[in-house]
Amino acid sequence: MIETIYTYTKSKDKLIEKLVGSDDVMINHVILNKEESLAEHYSDSQVYLIVTAGTLTITLDDQESHTYQASVVNVPFQTKMNISNTHAQALEFFIVKAPHPRVYKERNV
Repeated sequence: MIETIYTYTKSKDKLIEKLVGSDDVMINHVILNKEESLAEHYSDSQVYLIVTAGTLTITLDDQESHTYQASVVNVPFQTKMNISNTHAQALEFFIVKAPHPRVYKERNV
């Protein structure tokens, strides 16, 4: 078998799981229910948020909040992020960081 399989959890509860952590890419899987959020933080690589279910509410730096469904949202390096679910339906999305933050830091120091 040539391919590598990374499985992710299907859940109704809040979930943050690391799926892939190679030098090329870091991929995390997140589920947030209504009024749940991630801690405010700064992007530590090029970040792509892939929304697969529900509505992502995101505030970047000092901008107004925006909402996205069935979208891929690119967040540039060193951008302040506030990610939450303000809607009734569960929010499910994948966080793709390319390259992995440790490699991005090495290349850009």
